Amino acid sequence: MAYDTVEALIKAFREDEKDTKQPYFWSDDQLVRWTNEALTEFAEQSQSIYDDESDVTLIPYGIGEHRFQLDPCILDVVNAWIEGSPSCRLQRCTSDYRPHYYMAFGGCGSHFRFNPAGILVLYPTPTAVGEIRLQVIRRPVKELSKCDRIPDILPSDRRHLLLYLAYRAYNVSDAETFDKSKSNNRYAEFLSKCLDMREAAILRRGDCSRPIRSNW
Repeated sequence: MAYDTVEALIKAFREDEKDTKQPYFWSDDQLVRWTNEALTEFAEQSQSIYDDESDVTLIPYGIGEHRFQLDPCILDVVNAWIEGSPSCRLQRCTSDYRPHYYMAFGGCGSHFRFNPAGILVLYPTPTAVGEIRLQVIRRPVKELSKCDRIPDILPSDRRHLLLYLAYRAYNVSDAETFDKSKSNNRYAEFLSKCLDMREAAILRRGDCSRPIRSNW
């Protein structure tokens, strides 16, 4: 089952946990909220959502603009290039002098740095308008409602979100459903699946696309 929507995921969760008759142990609002938490946690732990197409990855700049606060969904910057200028594709610097910078090749002479607070700094300061396209690792770009489709995650991996829902559900202080041991076990399973996804993402893209963070 692909669990294409939040509603389908909730239905599957209720069937698995024998919560199909009203009044439910857990409300739809709770399960929608936990689904959004699960998606964020999956993105952070698996580091598997790569993006170079959405609006958050396009950074327009003007003359004299060199410092930008990136969207908070961005966890890391993997690569970057100047839109329309293939010779100004930016890649990691291998120099020991500036090991955490991304440097341009092809003679355009620009580079950028990015820190974990989400600040992007261009150097030298642009003397013309342009756009930078980023390849990033990110969290979900928005919260989902019950009727929304589940984005970003492969259909075969969406079932792992059920583990997070169970972790949250059995950790609610309720005499009928509280089960700390079951909650902990589900969360450990979820984290294990996320680690598998993280390793698979690295293998798919190769060592050259491992993310790095600037320290400055």
